[in-house]
Amino acid sequence: MSVLTAVIADVCQAVRARADELNMLDGHAGDGDLGVTMTIAATSVEEVLPTLESLDASTVLRECGTTIARNAPSTSGTLVATGLLRAGAALGADPAANLASCLSAAQQGIAERGGAELGSKTMLDALAPAADACTGDADFAVAAVHAAAAAAEGARATMAMTPEHGRAGWLAERSMGHEDAGARLIVVILEAIARSVAEPQTA
Repeated sequence: MSVLTAVIADVCQAVRARADELNMLDGHAGDGDLGVTMTIAATSVEEVLPTLESLDASTVLRECGTTIARNAPSTSGTLVATGLLRAGAALGADPAANLASCLSAAQQGIAERGGAELGSKTMLDALAPAADACTGDADFAVAAVHAAAAAAEGARATMAMTPEHGRAGWLAERSMGHEDAGARLIVVILEAIARSVAEPQTA
């Protein structure tokens, strides 16, 4: 298994392990099925990973995005797929692009596709600070740690935000005091990446 596909496999495992938490958070202002949707997405990606071993990073990300779009075509699935497709495109344009560039590209794609803005209690409120936090980090493992920490802080900040989009916008009062489920999803993904790429600790 290549380094990239191994990291993606770790992310898929983490997403499935946190499905109940994501469902619970989504239930405060959504359909309560984000964990279900992301489990479907993660499982579908795991199934195609063996076929992606010899491909470049850009193609791997785009294939994962396409797989999610096809198998988990809900709003959240579509947004995650869009993020992966845009990150893959960023790598395709510049194979040396760092994590910040990929996260920024994903952020822009998700914002355009979902029509959301920062501060409206969406996954962007975790993704944007994550991209900012790792800008300038040359080492991927360091960048991942910084991105994950910033995403977690951004997700916590959504507890005081008022949602403005989709069903969450209709149930704004119910969501107050709770993290946005999409923002927490970004944290789960980035924390899994950080753990996966961390160098082994020595005694």
